[in-house]
Amino acid sequence: VALVRELVLRRGDDWRAPAASLSEHLVEPLEKAGWLAGRRRLYLVPHGVLHHLPFALLPHGPKGRLLVEEHNLVVLPAAGSLVLKGDPRQTRGTVLAVAPRSSRLRFTHTEATAVAESHAEPRSLLLGEAATENAFKSAAPGFRVLHLATHSRWNRLNPLLSGLDLEPGSGDDGRLEVHEILGLRLDASLVTLSACETALGTDLLGAVPAGDDFVGLTRAFLHAGSGAVLASLWEVDDRSTLELMRTFYSRLGASGPSEALASAQRAMLSGRDKTLSHPWHWAAFVLVGEAP
Repeated sequence: VALVRELVLRRGDDWRAPAASLSEHLVEPLEKAGWLAGRRRLYLVPHGVLHHLPFALLPHGPKGRLLVEEHNLVVLPAAGSLVLKGDPRQTRGTVLAVAPRSSRLRFTHTEATAVAESHAEPRSLLLGEAATENAFKSAAPGFRVLHLATHSRWNRLNPLLSGLDLEPGSGDDGRLEVHEILGLRLDASLVTLSACETALGTDLLGAVPAGDDFVGLTRAFLHAGSGAVLASLWEVDDRSTLELMRTFYSRLGASGPSEALASAQRAMLSGRDKTLSHPWHWAAFVLVGEAP
């Protein structure tokens, strides 16, 4: 898994051989048993180091096609999550999109604005200095979709201190950390963490408890009340993330988040802009949980 990740980040084609080896162990037994036939959506319940694997890029099917080209993928904390459906969301707003000035990323304001404009009113947009930690905490419970375009910081030694960069103010330091998210009470169907390494939690090298003791931003938002969390497995590119998010949200209204994500990833994989077709640009994003 570590080798696949490292080779993808080099943006060459060397990742295909170790990815094929993983597919031989993880996917081919299911294929041979006939369990994938006719199945469009796959629910994945990873354990240990598999939390860090981008399943979407595993070779599968004829002519070197990838798993995401054949299936829509959803990561679940446990298989029991499928039967733990809550009450229908009763939020007032459609989307809260946030992009703080502190991120200093070129395309985050454009991304947040595009996300907000893809939804009907009532919607809210917090940009620049207005994107404070306090403003987000106050507004977040009233929206169905939360989109945060910013920097994230992953703390390998203490995942509870991992967090997202917002603006300071009103007594808050501008860092929305895991232990603070656990205290929120959300009613969101989807939280998108458009930042680097937001799907990580336990250390890739096993320095902190792994497997079912996974701790990170995704589990924190699920615990706080989100139906699903869209997050990233490595340091993502600002521009390619903008393109992925534009396509994802343009298709979200007509389908569920898993289908919208897979569709957006397929569009980048086979699109006219070949500079964005490499998995480094799109395979980092995974959907954890499934919105009702």
